Amino acid sequence: MENRENLRVRKIKTKVKEKEIEFEEYYVIDPYTKEEIFDRNIELENDLRLYDIYKKQVNLLTSEEIKAIRKKYEMNQKEFALAIGLGEITIHQFENGSIQTDFVDSIIRLSEDPDIMYNFLNKNQYNFSEEEYLKFLNKVYLLKNLKEHKIAHFNLNEVGNLDFRTEDVLSVANQLIVKYNNRVDQLSEKYDIEDVCSVAEYITPLKLQKLLYYIQGLSARVYGKPAFNNHIYAWSYGPVISDVYHVYKGRNLITTPNDNIKISEGLNKIIDIVISSYGQIEAEKLIDLTHQEEPWINTPKDHIIDFDLIKKYFEQVY
Repeated sequence: MENRENLRVRKIKTKVKEKEIEFEEYYVIDPYTKEEIFDRNIELENDLRLYDIYKKQVNLLTSEEIKAIRKKYEMNQKEFALAIGLGEITIHQFENGSIQTDFVDSIIRLSEDPDIMYNFLNKNQYNFSEEEYLKFLNKVYLLKNLKEHKIAHFNLNEVGNLDFRTEDVLSVANQLIVKYNNRVDQLSEKYDIEDVCSVAEYITPLKLQKLLYYIQGLSARVYGKPAFNNHIYAWSYGPVISDVYHVYKGRNLITTPNDNIKISEGLNKIIDIVISSYGQIEAEKLIDLTHQEEPWINTPKDHIIDFDLIKKYFEQVY
């Protein structure tokens, strides 16, 4: 914004489509005459903020929210408009403050879902060259795949505000085993079943490995930090922490340890989320899941999976 050193702010009330809105308006004072002067850029910014306040109040997507959906598909404004069946300049107008109708807003909202965007793109493919269409279709396929891998559901802000500390992987594994096996015990007690393995079984070394990988991934996404610093390797059966593998190898089921190891509230929450989501999937299917994910795919066999690769991938999924 120009003339920032001479910028002032005042609260005003104005109407947008008969709705009265109070907001902070920016204006510029001439440093010599002390009179208010016109600044086109500041007026445009005022309009954008004003219309976005209105959009929020009437439950319409804001300019930034529309832009975020468009950028998700790596399209420019014209391409995105044509892909979802709108006029060429409509998205440009909406991202610059124009107010969309409820009908148009619903179309843009629906396009955020890759499955629906796939249908929009197929319906409107005549708007693009074959090369453009295939490029956008490939991006939609990638996002559809990411959506299918979004197994866990959680409130990012709530979990992200918890205290979090990186721990040794054996401490994380210990807490995971305790929580997982206790859940199996509770299930057995609830249904009054003596043989717990007839309903569910204690955690296996294979499943332990996969759940630790997903704990690492969600920790990277929520806190930007690893749950543990120990290396994860791209083995044939998916991601494996060799330090954990050598401790538990040869066992069919891992019994509940007696140790009471304290870890941070945030890491405990991540473990709970992983158990309640990925923990409900059979170990063999978890192997298949990891084999479809970029960290394992893009790492040579038996090499270390780079933490930044895990972080980037889980940021895309969640």
